[in-house]
Amino acid sequence: MNSLKSDRVDTTHVTADESATGTATIIVDSNGQNSIVLSAGANGKVSIQDIDRLKVDANLLLLQLEIPLESVVHAAQWAKGRGMTVLLNPAPARELPDELISAVDYLLPNETELNLLSGVPGTDAPSAEEAARVLLKRGAKHVIVTLGAKGALIVSPGRVQQIDAYRVDVVDTTAAGDAFIGGFASALLRGLELDQAVKYGNACGALAVTKFGAQPSLPTKEEVEQLINA
Repeated sequence: MNSLKSDRVDTTHVTADESATGTATIIVDSNGQNSIVLSAGANGKVSIQDIDRLKVDANLLLLQLEIPLESVVHAAQWAKGRGMTVLLNPAPARELPDELISAVDYLLPNETELNLLSGVPGTDAPSAEEAARVLLKRGAKHVIVTLGAKGALIVSPGRVQQIDAYRVDVVDTTAAGDAFIGGFASALLRGLELDQAVKYGNACGALAVTKFGAQPSLPTKEEVEQLINA
């Protein structure tokens, strides 16, 4: 809570629970790649009732899979019923029902998550496009595939576009996906076009891999704009 407040995040709607806060143990190899073991803690207790009790005036809901799946499905449908844009980062990777995928405006998987959700093995942009189209058929409105050093791939009905990554020195890839999605969401809220929002997300992800850690590696708006302008 102190960390969130120090970064000027509104914590009004954070609910306290007797369980421990969810934690992640992260192992980073010599190439900056990571393996993560999650302990859900209080995250695993986020309920449908918790969502129904929320009194918020919001334009966008960003979801991931570190809370119970039934709560994720309910939250997506709850948000759609209130006119919000719904983003889903399908991590940690797992099978998902069509009722969730069809409630999502922007589905943002990495290559591993994309392969699991689509059943299509992919190692390059053409196979990632094929896999993303499977998810469009299941109801997703847009699929944005994060491809690490290869950038990101936008797959929408009638549109396929690859957005290049920024070249940086990789120290630790932890939180790169989180940084990308947070930056992408903020760009959408500011009214940027889809390709520019993905470009902004790429810049956020690039900066995150230049530092160790998860929360400490997340860049500021000023840092992102400096990278883009350079």
